Amino acid sequence: MKKLVFSLIFILSAFAVFSQTTPKKITKTKVVEPIYSIFQTAEQDKIKREDSLGKTQIQCAPPLPKVRSDDIIFAKRITRDIYFADPANRYLVPSVMDRNLISILVDGINSHEITAYQTYDASINKLLEPVNDDPNALKTLIDSKIGVFTPKQYGELESGLSKLCLRVVEDWYFDTNRSEFKSFIFAIGLEYAGAEILGQLNNDDLSKDLKNPAIKLGEAGKGMTPLFWINYPTVRDYLCKFRVYNQNEKIRYSFDDVFQLRYFSSLIIEESNVSGTRIGDMKTVNGKDLSGLDKLLEADRVKKSLIQFEQDMWEQ
Repeated sequence: MKKLVFSLIFILSAFAVFSQTTPKKITKTKVVEPIYSIFQTAEQDKIKREDSLGKTQIQCAPPLPKVRSDDIIFAKRITRDIYFADPANRYLVPSVMDRNLISILVDGINSHEITAYQTYDASINKLLEPVNDDPNALKTLIDSKIGVFTPKQYGELESGLSKLCLRVVEDWYFDTNRSEFKSFIFAIGLEYAGAEILGQLNNDDLSKDLKNPAIKLGEAGKGMTPLFWINYPTVRDYLCKFRVYNQNEKIRYSFDDVFQLRYFSSLIIEESNVSGTRIGDMKTVNGKDLSGLDKLLEADRVKKSLIQFEQDMWEQ
C-alpha cells in the first residue's frame, strides 16, 4: 500500500514539474550598423587592417625624405602666391567649414594645435614673434587688419575673402641620390591687400571692408601683407586630418596632399637673386619699363625655367 502511495506521489510530482510552462527567452534585437556608402564596408576593413599593423592615423602625413646635403647639386628659393579668387583654387575655401583652409588654420591656432608667427624674416630665414596663447589674440590681430569676420564668411566671395591669398615659401632642389627635382615648403602665410594698397585709396575709401571694390589684389604679389605665418613641416600632421572638398566625393585628398602633390594654381612673386628684388617691385628689365603684364610674363618665365632645368638634367 505504501509503495502505491509513494508511486502516486512521485507520478503527480513529476506531472506537476513537467506541466509548468517554460518561460520564453527574451532575445534582444541585434543592432546592425547602417550602411551609407557603397564602399563603406571596404573602408572599414581597410581601417581594421591598418589598426592591426599599428597605424593610429588613417590619413597621417607621410614622412619627408631624408636628404643629405652632399646629394644636392642645385637649390633655389621660390616664393609664390595662391590666390583664392582663382577659380582653380576656390575648392580650398568652400563654405563647408571643416573643409575650408582658412577656417582650419584659424581653429588650429586658437586650439594651440599649431603655432602661428606674426613675421617671417627672409634675411635670417626665421619665423618670429609667435602669436600670443590668448585665444582672442589671433581674432584681435585679424580684426585689426581686415575687419571683423565670422567663421562662416571665410568661404563667401561676397564678404571679400576672395581678396586673400596664401603665400608659400619653398626650396626647389635636385637630389642626385633619388634623381628627383622636388620642392620643400617650409613656410605658408595668409596674406591680404595691405597698407601699400590701402594707402593708394582715397580718404573716403580707407576702409578695412574687403568688399570695397577699390581694394585690389597685389600686382605680382606687390602690396600683399601677411596676417600670420606657419611653419609647414610642423603642421602636416594637423592638416592631413582634414579632407579637401571635391565634387567627386570618392576623391579623398587631405590638405597635406594638396601641397605635396601641387594641386593648386599659383603666381611666382620672387626667386632668389643677387639683389633680393621681388618681381612686383621690378621697374625695368634690360632697360625696358615693366608693366603689370610684363611682370606676369616674368613670373611665368621663372616657372618655365624650373621645368626646363629638370628637363636639361635628364638630357645631359
